[in-house]
Amino acid sequence: MNKLINIFEYESLAPKYLSLMALDYYTSGAWDEVTLQDNPTAYKKYKLRPRMLVDVSQGNLSTKVLGQLIKMPILIAPTALQCLAHPEEELATARVAADNGLSTMSTKSLENLALAANVPKS
Repeated sequence: MNKLINIFEYESLAPKYLSLMALDYYTSGAWDEVTLQDNPTAYKKYKLRPRMLVDVSQGNLSTKVLGQLIKMPILIAPTALQCLAHPEEELATARVAADNGLSTMSTKSLENLALAANVPKS
């Protein structure tokens, strides 16, 4: 199988791995789903600008989000019922975030949250 390269390709595989109930839950929106319908249009406003022949040996993906320095511009949004997609649910998400230095924008570190929740280190 070829490597998946975008969210649409991952989404196309979801029916193979998720129950119909889980798929319905994850693909739905709140109330009248106006925001769900507006999201694709909103994301089309942003484009990545390719930069060829540029020295990237000293790359730095860090940025500030709400005044907090993060290592890379990837954040984890709250997601309910992760157990529908993976048996380790939120614990797996917390481990991945901690292992990769990703921010939850929490006031406590992921390591402290894991200790408080008695999460075993993988």
